[in-house]
Amino acid sequence: MFFFTTYFDKNYLTRGLVLYDSLREHYSQFELYILCLDEFTLEFFQKNGTRYPEIKTLSLAEIEASDTELKACKTNRSLIEYYFTLSPCLPLFILNKYKLAHICSLDADILFLDSPKSLFDNLEQHSIVITPHKFSKQIEHFKTFGIYNVSFQIFKNNETGIRCLQFWRSQCIEWCGDSFDEKNNRYADQKYLDNWTELYPGEVKVLDDNVSGLAPWNLNNFQLTKRGNKFYSNNERIIFYHFHHFKFFNNYWASNGLNKYGATASPVIAKLYLKYWKKLERYNASLSLSMDHSVRFAQANNLWIKLMNENYVYLKLVNNYIFSVQVNTLPGILKKQLAKRYA
Repeated sequence: MFFFTTYFDKNYLTRGLVLYDSLREHYSQFELYILCLDEFTLEFFQKNGTRYPEIKTLSLAEIEASDTELKACKTNRSLIEYYFTLSPCLPLFILNKYKLAHICSLDADILFLDSPKSLFDNLEQHSIVITPHKFSKQIEHFKTFGIYNVSFQIFKNNETGIRCLQFWRSQCIEWCGDSFDEKNNRYADQKYLDNWTELYPGEVKVLDDNVSGLAPWNLNNFQLTKRGNKFYSNNERIIFYHFHHFKFFNNYWASNGLNKYGATASPVIAKLYLKYWKKLERYNASLSLSMDHSVRFAQANNLWIKLMNENYVYLKLVNNYIFSVQVNTLPGILKKQLAKRYA
């Protein structure tokens, strides 16, 4: 049995459900503990719990009641910084309350494409598993903001795992800003992970492989291929992909976030994003949800302003194919025609 936890509000509800479905598809023996960040999400699972038997829900009030220092953080940081602060607090709470053998904390916008078993096998020799950014060569300077990405990490419920979470929690309670603190060399929740291999020698497994933690910031390091319905990275089957910054604006347009990291949108990558997009659309339709917002990244109301802000987007003209569009290179007349036709 594998134990996972994540957190989200109504804006990421469909992502959380797609994450859940992908876990069920590739590994049946698991529990997913979801911290519901608003009443809408909590009520959804209370009403539909029988449809998701592996999901256990937690309320923010429950976590805050057990951690008054965490609750006090609401008064001295932004909402996204408060969410960052939850990163160590949530898995620590779950291990203490439910006495699980381990806990894997992960982002809601992850899609599993194969079984995660090999990742958990690392717990046989280690107490902690973390995911490096694996930045592409042209953006290696981004390491300033953190060598590791707080999107997938596993903690064993032993002395080392608990000690690590407690120390990380104390650091995030003290400061968890959404900007780089040059004086103290810290950034959000993730920069604190930089020295874990030194703090816990021999206890930390770094997932420096071809198949986990794939994301826009490291795509250029890998050769992606597709065989049937399976996706491969350097000829190894991908375990999970992190769809950071993916958002769709309507039935036709979606941002992929690739241009921010200089990633090349190959046809295989487009197919991977189309797979995820369609899964999100199905849930949005069935739940009558149209929101696709982010607490961190504000969006303009005008469609074309949204597209120009993203620069490099996907256009889905038919259900099974999407086009990559570099918006700022289009002639003015074509921009107007596209905006009008696919608004």
